Amino acid sequence: MNTFTDHAMLKRSASSLYALFHPRSIAFIGASERPNTPASRGLRNCLRHGFAGGLYPVNPKYPELFGVRCYASLAELPEVPELVMIALSAEMTLNAVADCKAAGVQTVVVCSAGWEEQGPEGVERARRLQQLLADTPMRMLGPNCLGAGNPAVGMCLGYNSSFESMAHARHGRVGLVTQSGAMMGGLLLNGEDAGADVGLYAHVGNAMDIGMEEIVEHLLDDPKIDVVALMIEGLRQPRRFVEAARRAKALGKPLVVFKAGTSELGQQAVMSHTGALAGSDEIFSAVCREHGVLRVQESEDLLPCASLLAHWKGKRTVGQGGLLVFTLSGGAASILADECAHANVPLPALSPATLAKLEAILPSYVKASNPLDVGGAVFSDPELPRHALAIALEDEAVDAVLWVGVGAPRDERSQLWLDQALDVLGQSTKPGMLIPVSGYVQEPGFARAHGLGIPVARSLRAAASLIGQARAAQRQALPYGVAGEDLPDLPAQQGLVDEVRSKALLKALGIRVPEARVVRGVAEVAVAAQQLAGPVVVKGMARGIAHKSEHGLVALNLGTPQAAEAAAQAMLQRAPELDFQGFLVEQMAPRGVEVVLGIKRDPAFGPVLMFGLGGIAVELYKDVAFGVCPLSTERAKELIGMTRAAALLRGFRGQPPADEDALVDAMVRLSRFAAHHADRLAEMDINPVIVLAQGQGVLALDAMMACDAPLLNGSGDAGAPST
Repeated sequence: MNTFTDHAMLKRSASSLYALFHPRSIAFIGASERPNTPASRGLRNCLRHGFAGGLYPVNPKYPELFGVRCYASLAELPEVPELVMIALSAEMTLNAVADCKAAGVQTVVVCSAGWEEQGPEGVERARRLQQLLADTPMRMLGPNCLGAGNPAVGMCLGYNSSFESMAHARHGRVGLVTQSGAMMGGLLLNGEDAGADVGLYAHVGNAMDIGMEEIVEHLLDDPKIDVVALMIEGLRQPRRFVEAARRAKALGKPLVVFKAGTSELGQQAVMSHTGALAGSDEIFSAVCREHGVLRVQESEDLLPCASLLAHWKGKRTVGQGGLLVFTLSGGAASILADECAHANVPLPALSPATLAKLEAILPSYVKASNPLDVGGAVFSDPELPRHALAIALEDEAVDAVLWVGVGAPRDERSQLWLDQALDVLGQSTKPGMLIPVSGYVQEPGFARAHGLGIPVARSLRAAASLIGQARAAQRQALPYGVAGEDLPDLPAQQGLVDEVRSKALLKALGIRVPEARVVRGVAEVAVAAQQLAGPVVVKGMARGIAHKSEHGLVALNLGTPQAAEAAAQAMLQRAPELDFQGFLVEQMAPRGVEVVLGIKRDPAFGPVLMFGLGGIAVELYKDVAFGVCPLSTERAKELIGMTRAAALLRGFRGQPPADEDALVDAMVRLSRFAAHHADRLAEMDINPVIVLAQGQGVLALDAMMACDAPLLNGSGDAGAPST
């Protein structure tokens, strides 16, 4: 967490943000006769949008600004403003904040840059600002902040050029919070033009006091907000975000997120496959999936997705049936069939009764199906699309419709067909969406659709994706995992824990490992192999080596004690530079499905479990899935189903099914162990885990872990995330 982020965030109630979005009066410190300075623009925007409360520019140079009386100081105002926008230099801002604090202002919005992002001088300045806030109930949005807005009351503090063009004519039921000011302006303006309207919005800037997570809590409490949209660059309070996501799911208010900065510019040094594959973005996606957060892949889809969910909230719920694609273009129908399959949106067959009704009105050369392409028939009967859409939409298998227009609504015929669709969709209880094959969503011809709250998608792919998100929002949350009891302790050491001790921990945890012997020298290897009987595996144990096979320290399927001894001798000769500690001789495991289980402790969300295909396939195919620890049985099964390993486990090409129940049990046990030791367990790899035939369990063939130094007061789970 940022040094200046935590001073009172966790103890303040989200209700303390009411004045940020519903102020009865606003002062603008730093407004001037220059119309495009931040405070001037904030004032002008509020005037243009008809803010009904008091608006007070503060600048001793002017008697009046933009037709409003200007005041020399905060003390001269006729009332204490509930909200103050401060647009001064960073140093002057400190004095203005002190004045606001003394006057009893409820909330300030600080626009200036020049704080902790500006080196030691800025850090010191930020410390002074933090001190001003430490002993006051006054709240602050920013600094380095573009402000907030509430279209319903005519409040708009945004001051980049995008806000100059906004009309806020329609008041949506979406709350928007961003960590980028420029992006907020672009999202709002483009969203408004495309009918994706918002109810409240804010840019958090440096989030020294009011953070994104707290604003989310406030939006969830607001009865006029149905969906919350977030543009995230990084979470300062990840566990608070998780709690908000859980609450959003419980309230039926979807959380839609676009996250910037998904690439990994540099990986920290890691010892395990899990550490190498578990980037912050993969873990963030896992958190979103587990807590019902809808993550869009393109920023252009953030507000359209949130708006679609808000508009569709008053319609019948999607998810029990499928999508009807109604089109005048066979090519678009084919493309959409592929896109819907990719987005997990089913296109159900229409019922015999529906097909019969359609065939009664369609020409013989038009096939009634889904997608339903009425094609060239519209030229002989311009009213055909209206009647066909109404009939198909009544089908019980259909719970939503995507209408695909060919021409942009710029000519009489295209506008006619669009109006027909709007007539039908406007009266239907089932949700609908439009997509123009030509033209663009901001066309004036789509104004009626925007007014009716019928979304217009920007592309065929976006349409399928957004409808898929709407279906995902209705999925029931899987049970969360619970903490474990009577779990084995970690060894009291720091760094790499060798395979022998790692496997001893797994055995204590209830996860089977092969029978084995540990010997010091080559001469003892043959004796150990004789005792184990049957084919054995010999592994050379060298100090600091995590992956033995990469150094030629693993020999498999050795059928005689002499072969085992020879393999050990070859290892010594092949790598004389290594610090050998001895040899591990194990029974050769039976064949089964090879999978990998791993643990990585994420600095934001705590320990996560990785599952996927094991052996060398883990790095070759990277077919893995992640879940936050601890896992429930249901969530462990979900991870399995997300990988190709599921097909192998469930009997691929006539093979008998593997013991998936035993695998799930091992995953749950391991995740509980990781959550319990979140303060010290940094990484863990079990690769491969052999999943034997159904009823025969699993066998962990290799394991390693890395631990942090023991805590002075002993091991525990104080560092485990609240998930």
